[in-house]
Amino acid sequence: MKHWLWIGILCALGPMLFAEPYFLLDSQTEWEEALYGTSPEQNKIKPAMPHEWTEYMLQREEYLVEGELPAPSIFLPPELHVYDGGGGGGGGIWPEEACLVMAWGEPSLPENNYASAWKFEYGLDPDLRNCTLKLTVHPPAAIVMVSFGLTDINGNQCSWTWNNPANIPTAPPATTITINTANVPGLGLNSSNPPAAAFAFNPNFDMSQVASVFISETFHNTPGVFPPPVPGGSQFFYWNAWDNMQVTPNNGGGGGLVNTKSFVKYSQPPVEMADGIILGWDELSVYIPPRMIMADDFECKDERPITDIHWWGSFQGWTQPTIPAWLLPKAFHIGIWTDVPKGADPQFPGFSHPGTLVWENYCDNFVWNFAGYDKDPRSQMENEACFQFNQLLSQDEWFRQPPLEDPQQPRIYWLSITAIYDPQYPPMYPWGWKTREHFFMDDAVQILQVRHPDGSLWPPNPLQVGKSVFAFGQPLEFPIGVSWDLAFELTTNQAPPCSSLSADLNHDCKVDMPDLAIFAQQWLMTE
Repeated sequence: MKHWLWIGILCALGPMLFAEPYFLLDSQTEWEEALYGTSPEQNKIKPAMPHEWTEYMLQREEYLVEGELPAPSIFLPPELHVYDGGGGGGGGIWPEEACLVMAWGEPSLPENNYASAWKFEYGLDPDLRNCTLKLTVHPPAAIVMVSFGLTDINGNQCSWTWNNPANIPTAPPATTITINTANVPGLGLNSSNPPAAAFAFNPNFDMSQVASVFISETFHNTPGVFPPPVPGGSQFFYWNAWDNMQVTPNNGGGGGLVNTKSFVKYSQPPVEMADGIILGWDELSVYIPPRMIMADDFECKDERPITDIHWWGSFQGWTQPTIPAWLLPKAFHIGIWTDVPKGADPQFPGFSHPGTLVWENYCDNFVWNFAGYDKDPRSQMENEACFQFNQLLSQDEWFRQPPLEDPQQPRIYWLSITAIYDPQYPPMYPWGWKTREHFFMDDAVQILQVRHPDGSLWPPNPLQVGKSVFAFGQPLEFPIGVSWDLAFELTTNQAPPCSSLSADLNHDCKVDMPDLAIFAQQWLMTE
């Protein structure tokens, strides 16, 4: 009979692509692929060997920076399998999520501390600097210690240790552990939330070349004292549970622009919550049925051309940090429209909306990068992968605003972005534009009909510039009456007319609080 420990971690591994640091293990299928992969490239989760655990413990003791380590433990090799979740049985202690199960120990063991461990191997050595790692832990009674470590390509390590119940309480409820690698090693125990009981850091550890993740746990075996049954079974042995571990980029909701020498003309990025999650959902915007185009208004303050366009979105239901070729649309249609102010259209007096299409771009050479995971405020669902898309325009494609009659009266335009798919192959995960809390002027708008000179109500491909006009749509609200916008940024390769203002760090011709925020974020940074 075995002692059972199940662990569920959330990690961004797209079907076994590990060139980047971001990884996600969430569903039963993802766990099984990582544990039972048919090739070494797929099989990323493995039981720790005794010599690996010994080395981990030695470095933890030798390079202890802060805190106190628990009493020594006896290592027992683990056996691993996947639990399908569901939470059935166990008096409500079992989590609902699919996860990894680690089994070790015998009921006849004498009273002592026993430990075991498993590891996740990247297969490469990605850069984990400036990332956020998250784990949710459900420790029942008898688990006395949980430890999480990183090992670089040269075997150097850093690690965090939490005691139960002093640092992480006995479940339920579960405890989410967050580690910001940008704070390592500087904040020591406080580089994690909740703070660790012990933090160890080998001064030779290289966060830019992390090779593996190491999970170790300790239980105290007391003869005659039995914990709840193991998740997915009836045995009364010691166990622990983990779910939702994720590695995401810090500030994933903003930045990462293709052309770092661009100047901002208008910026309306996603809203990133305190825990690194992006607040919003993907609002469907596709040319195929049900045929809808999302659009949002923006302010154009000067005559510099728009040379770069950046926007954020997701593929409905997709959770991985990589985008396989079959998932991508064949192109995006990007349009700029005139503005019809609220009350100016007798047919739709209650909201402002796009007017006439004055510029378009058929974008089939866009690039993308993973931005993080989002949280849908409508359902509180998490873990849909969010991506930033970037389009660098050729000079003959730039959008050039006509001269302003009054520089104090900027023009309002509308930006529309919609995904174009081959109608013969409807997407399994259709694209949606990422929403954000209200930022500028009126709600974003869903365009449902576009009128052309011939009377047709849906745009051909491409739209007819200067002839297509808004015919029918509705504002984006949640709940009813509460405005929501869409996440995008417009940039230019030309310096602003007020470039002499050296403290104007966001190039909006004003020295204000946003500039101070940029200055504070970059304080003491070097290149």
